[in-house]
Order: sequence, then structure tokens, then C-alpha cells
Amino acid sequence: MYINEWYVMAQSEELTDRPLQVKALGQKFALFRDSNGNAHCLANVCVHRGGSLSSGKIKGDCLQCPYHGLQYDGDGICRFIPTLPEGAKIPERAKVDAYPVDERYGLIFAFLGDLPEAERTPILEAPEWGQDGWRTFNLLYHWHANLEVVTENSLDATHAEFAHTATSQEGQFRLGDRASIEMLDYDWGNSYVIRSGSLDLTQGHHGISQTFGYMNFEMKTADGTEPGDFRFYAYATPVDEYSVRRYLLHARNFYLGEENDKQLLKGVWQFEKEDRVLLEDTRPLLAPNPDTRQLLLTEDQIIAQYRDFVSQRQQAGWRIDTERVNATREQTVYAIPSPARRESTGWITEEIPRIRPSA
Repeated sequence: MYINEWYVMAQSEELTDRPLQVKALGQKFALFRDSNGNAHCLANVCVHRGGSLSSGKIKGDCLQCPYHGLQYDGDGICRFIPTLPEGAKIPERAKVDAYPVDERYGLIFAFLGDLPEAERTPILEAPEWGQDGWRTFNLLYHWHANLEVVTENSLDATHAEFAHTATSQEGQFRLGDRASIEMLDYDWGNSYVIRSGSLDLTQGHHGISQTFGYMNFEMKTADGTEPGDFRFYAYATPVDEYSVRRYLLHARNFYLGEENDKQLLKGVWQFEKEDRVLLEDTRPLLAPNPDTRQLLLTEDQIIAQYRDFVSQRQQAGWRIDTERVNATREQTVYAIPSPARRESTGWITEEIPRIRPSA
């Protein structure tokens, strides 16, 4: 698992007038809305005596710890300690990590890392959302699979012939006489297009955890055929090493009437179910490493490029040392570092350990 990514923490409708506990990167976070309805994301553990902030109450623009009543604002700064004498100064160390939040597409994103804004990979855009001529949906799936394994599956077109038999044809992606692959330039990751008959499928990854797919095809109509577009934007959040929440934004520019939703979404749900069952039984459970023995074929160029991309993030020191975290979690509280750690000192909660880059 990696820091310094935008991860979806919840759907907008989940965060109401009460705090919400969310787990990501193996850690717990507290989400809440202030008096203006703005969403905030804090590390969940109070620095006083370890209370769970997400179990507390919202007091104006602050989140109150349920244990001793300390109140933290959306920037993670403690603004009130009930036992302090009137006029007494609140200790500067009374603070928790607070993470940048961006709410769009009916989703609440948080940047879980310490990079300054100018250096962050932006959120994958879904320009069809809310636009005329498009029908869009936001779906949520829970998979018992590793994030990188799930992402690689999202980049894999050729498994459709075998995993999604209802919508694929035998030999549809046979390279040479039936299909071709072209790798594409993409600023925030890697991308490719596979062409097979009347189908053009463009897929790619944006950062480590976000993927996209554009499916252009010819639809049969009463008058012949007409072009259609399916577009998918997937935002995967690692709950821990072995499970993810996958938020899928689905858009189409055909059959726009509401009466078509049920049948079309049934197919999308079926796709996800087939992939989930497949991946939960795939081995190894964790993402392949350089010592993993696998045969990569021509159509797996995108997989090889994604693995190189991920290894660069590890070399940057962004990979969480899960072995150390798991070995010490009963005695040590860790926090994903926030941008504020680059600007101030005196943090009580220990920064989550990460794997050191190799020499």
C-alpha cells in the first residue's frame, strides 16, 4: 500500500450530520462535515489518551473526542480542552493529521500523504459527470483482493473472453488477424488501445489506484448501426493489504432513458461479480514482486508498465512497511503523514513506517 495518492473515503451521501469512521491503508480515519457542510478527514486517534474521534460529536466546526472532550477543527488543530483554565494556552502539540479533501462526482476524496499540492497526481477526471447527452452512475463494490491485483485486472482486456462470456466472442482479442494493441502516451500513468473489429477499447491507469476505460463500438438499431460509448472510471481504495473498496463511475451516451438503467446496470454488476470471484481466487494474494514467477505475454505490456510505475513509487519511499506495522500495531499508534508535517514539528503520533528505497 502506498501513501501520496487521492483515495475515495466515502460516498457523499454517507457523510451526514454525524462523524463517519473509514478505514484505508490499514488505518482508521474520522470524516465529518463542518457548519458549512464542507467535508474534513482527520486521523482517527486523539493524541490525548487515544480516543476514537469518529465516535465523537460534531461541535460547530470541530470534532469532539468522546473520551475527554478535546475538540479538533478541520485542520486537525485542537481548539478546546475542557479542563484547561480559562485563558490558558492550548499546547501546540495538541493536533492530529488532517488531509486535503475534494468532493466531486458524489464521492469524498482525501489525499493521504504529505506531498505539497503542486506535486500531487490530480484526481482522475470524469468529464461526462452531470453533462447533457450522458447517463452516469456511481457504484460501490467490496473486493477481498489486493489493490494492485485489482488494478491490473482493470487494465486487462483479454480476460473478457473467458471471464465475461456473455458479452465477448471467442478469439475476439487474438492478436494479428483479429486484434491489435497500441501503447499510448499518458501523463499520469500508462495507457493503451486494443482494436478488435468494430470495438475500440482504451484503458489505462492514473496513479496507482485509479483506472479508466473507454469502450467505443457499433450498436445494432432498427435502421442499421450507430456508434455508442461506454466509459468507466474506477477509484480503488485499499482498506488493507487484502481488501479494497472500488468506486466505479459508469457513463454511457446511448439508451439515455431511465427505463434502460435496470438492464444495463445489471450487466455492469455482473461484470464486477465475475471479476471479484475470479480475483479472490487468484494467487498470489498480494501484488507480484520481482521474485514472483509469472509469464507475461505481448498483451501484458500495460501490466509490465504498471508494475514499473508502482516500483518507482516504492523507490520514492511511499510504500507502507506493512510487516512492521502489523508487528507493532497493538502497542503503537501510527498516522499517515499529512502535508502539515512538512511545515511544523512536535507531532505526537508516530508517522507510519515505510519501506526504504533500495540503493
